[in-house]
Amino acid sequence: MEFMKDLQSLRAEIDQLDEQLWDIIGKRVDVAREIGEWKRIHGEQILQPERWQQVVEHCLAQGKQHGLSEKVVQEVMETIHKESVRIQS
Repeated sequence: MEFMKDLQSLRAEIDQLDEQLWDIIGKRVDVAREIGEWKRIHGEQILQPERWQQVVEHCLAQGKQHGLSEKVVQEVMETIHKESVRIQS
């Protein structure tokens, strides 16, 4: 029989996951910065709608697998995308 974790343990788990989440977002920002440098060197446009659409579709599928609404996935990814474009500019 499985016992429920206490609230303090659950909150500690959330805190740890939040740290991992920010680590991953930070790594994503680092890669976005490198992409921006590559695009500048090669004369590519920062905003590439076709690529963005691929990213959104992939993330929507991933979000669905985790039971997330399309709205929340789109909002999170739009926010991350805006920051990526800012960093690349």
